[in-house]
Amino acid sequence: MTDTDWQPLSRRVAGLPGDGPIEGVPDFLYERLREWLFRALQHTDGPVLALRPGHGYSADTQRVMLRLQTTMQPWLLGPDDHKFLDAIDATLRWREWLDGWDFESPQSLEAILYAANSAWRVASEFSGLERRVDATITAAVAETIRSAGDKAADHLRTAWEKTYGYAPEPDTAYREAVLAVEEAAGPLVLPASTRPTLGTVRDHLRDAGGKWELVLPDRNADPAVVDVIVSMLSTLEAGQRSRHAGGPNARRQTQAEAEAAFHLAAALVQWIVSGVLRRKGGS
Repeated sequence: MTDTDWQPLSRRVAGLPGDGPIEGVPDFLYERLREWLFRALQHTDGPVLALRPGHGYSADTQRVMLRLQTTMQPWLLGPDDHKFLDAIDATLRWREWLDGWDFESPQSLEAILYAANSAWRVASEFSGLERRVDATITAAVAETIRSAGDKAADHLRTAWEKTYGYAPEPDTAYREAVLAVEEAAGPLVLPASTRPTLGTVRDHLRDAGGKWELVLPDRNADPAVVDVIVSMLSTLEAGQRSRHAGGPNARRQTQAEAEAAFHLAAALVQWIVSGVLRRKGGS
């Protein structure tokens, strides 16, 4: 049992199912987050107080208020006001986090969110809030990004942020996922091409499949053919409806589509950079 799988004894005894991640800011979490926000922005361990307007605001508090375009002190925003989580997201992104933390830190915020089983977590490099994803998946994605080339890694990192970030952008997430695959696959499959696309990579592997193989064995213990990668590339390309602006089937991508596209792209990038796809005769 992991920490987030834990359930109160009363629920375990009653045989009740586990609670899912907590959305929003329930009362039991609000006061602790409000305290964290006040201390982090004001650089103090004092109690949460309403300051006189314009008096005693730290530079970080003023910066976040400007980013939110509000005159309300961020820690006084209500739990049902979307700007309360906006303020926490903005604080992570725009506060001057120094090597020596004072009073509160991104790590202390993550500890609060984790203990509360919140649907939100602190993103890597303190870039803001993001959706809490299974830790095993998060670690696998981080390793794929680490091992990918710079350009593919940048696109995959952006795709993750636009998929699971506090303000997701499914169209951008899908586009960046596609670009990550193109950056990873192009140099391997079409090294002479200056602008390899998902389609041209797919077409080459489909038409010249006899020159390629997978490190995975087939039923005869021979290297498997590349049909599965061709199918994965085709699925990723066909699903990008947002790129066909003005076309009869053009539309915005959904969040579910962005999530599926991201993980499909991550798998493709990992297979490519780790050598699962290889030219015949290669090692």
